Amino acid sequence: MKKEDIFKIGIGTWKINCDDFDKDLDALIYSYQKGENYLSLYMMYNDGKVVNEMRKFIDKVDRQNIFINANLEPMIEKIEDVEKQLDEYLDILNIDYVDSLQVHDPFVSKIPLLDVYKEIAKLVEKGKVRYIGISNTNLEQLEDINSVVKIDFFEGLYNLECKTYEDIGVLDYCHENDIKFVCYQPLRRNRASNRNYPILVELAKKYNKTQNQIILNWIINEKKIMPLIKSTNIERISENIDSIYFKMDDTDYEKLNKFRSEEFDSIEIDWSGNGGILIDQLANQFK
Repeated sequence: MKKEDIFKIGIGTWKINCDDFDKDLDALIYSYQKGENYLSLYMMYNDGKVVNEMRKFIDKVDRQNIFINANLEPMIEKIEDVEKQLDEYLDILNIDYVDSLQVHDPFVSKIPLLDVYKEIAKLVEKGKVRYIGISNTNLEQLEDINSVVKIDFFEGLYNLECKTYEDIGVLDYCHENDIKFVCYQPLRRNRASNRNYPILVELAKKYNKTQNQIILNWIINEKKIMPLIKSTNIERISENIDSIYFKMDDTDYEKLNKFRSEEFDSIEIDWSGNGGILIDQLANQFK
């Protein structure tokens, strides 16, 4: 599958039910049948159990029509760990390659991040990886890596309340350099809509949509970002997909563009791993 063939909403896998996966599997297959074809996998979820269960999903769908993103997560202590971790995904999923490979967080690497990405580029040459992704870096780190190894995907936090990656220039950099921005926690796990911000209440009523649909429509159609959403509820999956197919007035998109949360804006992100709040923790700081 080519990069441009990826659906506008990706399949998230956080808190997939590994104890009763058959029920979740039916919903995952439904999402695939509705067009969702980007699957992001993380070994840190349930100590690898989620990846193990996802083999059942991949076996049920056409491997050629599913885009699999894998994350390097357990500590990378030596360069050999990069291919070793990739091979673990390949063995568990019974596949020959992943579509994209990324370091989930810069702090998992004890060796220079650039060296890791040079190694990933070698795995592309071997045919075990097709595209290269990166996640949770700041702009300087992204620029440094992309100047040496072409980055195709950037995964980072983005939602109505948390606009750090827009503020520091990562979003613009991605758009200008053909890097697809993939965001996690686009709905802040429904906490944004639970706050009933007046602008969301107003627009939901105006367009006869849910607040979550308003947020997703803005993220996808206005910000040109692909959200990762975990849902195993068929009605919610349909609702999420329906969020793509309506148009809001430019003035309404602009209201959402200008929306700011003083709570989240007041938090300074720790980009050095010195014990402060990391970017992937930001969305969970407030209810």
